[in-house]
Amino acid sequence: MSSAPSVPGQPGQEDVMGEEYRVAKIPYNEDTIVGLVSDIYRIYVQLGYMNNRADATEELVWPPPEGHSINEALCEELDLSPKVISLMRRLPYPVSIGIAAYLPFKPLSTAFAYIDDRQIRDGRDPGRWIYDQPRTNFLLPHEIALASADDEGIHIILDTEENTIRAPDWEELELEDEDGNFIFRSLPSHHAPTFLAEYVNKLRSLEIIPGGQEGRGRFYDVHYGKVYPMIRKVLQEQYGWPYDFRETEWKAAARDTLQRLERLYPFY
Repeated sequence: MSSAPSVPGQPGQEDVMGEEYRVAKIPYNEDTIVGLVSDIYRIYVQLGYMNNRADATEELVWPPPEGHSINEALCEELDLSPKVISLMRRLPYPVSIGIAAYLPFKPLSTAFAYIDDRQIRDGRDPGRWIYDQPRTNFLLPHEIALASADDEGIHIILDTEENTIRAPDWEELELEDEDGNFIFRSLPSHHAPTFLAEYVNKLRSLEIIPGGQEGRGRFYDVHYGKVYPMIRKVLQEQYGWPYDFRETEWKAAARDTLQRLERLYPFY
């Protein structure tokens, strides 16, 4: 059976099959990134993961209207781009490096707190800063590490030019090609707003439940056995998450409730 004749002025089937659709990417929008990171921290506060200590110690600092007062001279010394500096000023942060370590930003990933001068330098080399002198030129000027990997977690590296996030693990970040170039930038990237929004949705749906005891963060999920569905059931049916959420009541009861559920349904 012969193929249908081509219409003049229109590409033939073979030409169409060989084409690739080019996606015109929406440019980076700082407001979008700030909004999504803020949404993550708001959920953490709502669920008592942060700012719910018995001694009322604040664990999270929100940016004032004019932005955080960060060390811009150090940022310029490190050749950070204006977009990166501006974003640093507008993000919420754990109040200290210690709090960031005890209350991860994501499972096994620790947020950088750029209100601390040391972290501005540390963040240029998210894979080494904990155990070695950071390389200040490891990231490009327009890249910013939102979080670094713990043992088996991921680094979260935002590219403000591409509007992408790369999420290599600790090993992938250090891999080099035969010419000695780091190859993590050749790894698949994620559309930055989508990457963050997907995590927000997992938190809102309680696919991941942030919790823990007195400054020691934990993220409950299906790997936590029977205790995970029970925590989810309590939050939804007893405390009305998310639409009729009794936030104050949950925060008052969260510590004792989680301890009791962990005793009843041990996951170790």
